[in-house]
Amino acid sequence: MDYPIFDAPRLGGGLLIAAVAVVHVVIAHFAVGAGIYNAVSHTIALRRRDAVLLAFIKRNSKFLVLFAFVAGAVSGVGIWFAIGVVSPRATAILIRNFLWGWATEWVLFLVEIVSGYVYYYGWDRMPARRHLIVGWIYAVAAWLSLVVINAILTYMLSASTWTTNQFWGAFFDPTYWPSLILRTVSGLALAGLFALIVVNLQRSRPVSGSAEPDREEIEREAHDAVWYAGAFDRAQRARIVRYSATYLVPIVLMLPAAAWWFYGLPAESRTLVFGGAIAITLFFVFGVVASVFIALYAYFGLIRGKLTVNLHTAFLLASLAFVATGSMEFVREGIRKPYVINGVIYSNQITPREGRLMDREGFFAADQNGHYKYARFLAWGRDVEDLTPAERGRLIYRGQCLPCHVDGGLNDLGPLIRDWRPQTMDFAFARLHELKRFMPPFFGTQRDRADLIAFCTERYAAESSP
Repeated sequence: MDYPIFDAPRLGGGLLIAAVAVVHVVIAHFAVGAGIYNAVSHTIALRRRDAVLLAFIKRNSKFLVLFAFVAGAVSGVGIWFAIGVVSPRATAILIRNFLWGWATEWVLFLVEIVSGYVYYYGWDRMPARRHLIVGWIYAVAAWLSLVVINAILTYMLSASTWTTNQFWGAFFDPTYWPSLILRTVSGLALAGLFALIVVNLQRSRPVSGSAEPDREEIEREAHDAVWYAGAFDRAQRARIVRYSATYLVPIVLMLPAAAWWFYGLPAESRTLVFGGAIAITLFFVFGVVASVFIALYAYFGLIRGKLTVNLHTAFLLASLAFVATGSMEFVREGIRKPYVINGVIYSNQITPREGRLMDREGFFAADQNGHYKYARFLAWGRDVEDLTPAERGRLIYRGQCLPCHVDGGLNDLGPLIRDWRPQTMDFAFARLHELKRFMPPFFGTQRDRADLIAFCTERYAAESSP
């Protein structure tokens, strides 16, 4: 344990990461999808001399800057802070193994930010062709950023299959390609859904245009349409709704991609989805059903049925997509259990090798200089022999249990073991990983286990007493 234990009262570190990560994933996926949406739509608008679509793209680019660049920057810093304090060792391993991958991603991110701002401020200031090129630079840079980040995320899930110790072997792991498809489709769908919101935020007013305007004139009309005239009439809005709905249809590709993804998962992870952990199973089913519903509604309702979407319905669909994305992220995080990085480091920041040493030497083992090997930040400046068994057990609880079981908060041990006798605790603690597949083993000697039992008995027996 090379870092202090972070304690987030009531919530726990896992929920802190989840709260920030889900928001950031939605924003990041939108940033990728919106870049592709804007670049493709901009190209179509210029080729078809469509001033209405171009006017909408200009408005949509403002939403991209405000939502992805501002909110995304805040959530991006937040996720780095959260994983840094909750899982510092796992974060360090990822940085070390993917150093040049991170460096590449940060360069791509810089290109993405610069080109995004140039694209937004380039309306009415740049020649049409050059402006379009900038839009494509943003789209490509944003997607390539996803290409790199996706490799790191999928490595966390299947690191146990990495046997070559080579960068590219870790980069293109068994779940890389299906995950890239899933995230790209998710980004396109979010771009289409948020476009429905943006178009419904416009005031109703027609956009005029000449019969055969050139590209520069089209962009001038787009400027007038959005910033002066206000927006679109009902027919124009309906056309943009149907066009945006086409970006939702690829969601159906998620089904074969998800099957491919499952095929590449470690066998232990697959069992958690198919009944091994009921919460993970339920979240997975909800995510799939919600995604398929959005795709079917887009195709049969918006495209084939030519239905329109008001602002309330657009927000409802976006909220459903947000929850579906969050559900699938919960599944991705959950099926790694009991690890943060599969086969490399457990959720309590203990490596399998350290665990084996703790079983032999004890949780409070010291090196030749008298410094604690595994509890240096837990028992700093203390002689554990002067502590009571319950006090030593509390330190063991903080080192091995607190990352997932918050005292008096999320996953509190109290409701789980309050009625257990010491013999029951001893039996369960000795084989946690067998009784609960998603829990790390207890690491330590028989004495360490007895100390933890003493702490749990004192702490939770006192709670249950009248």
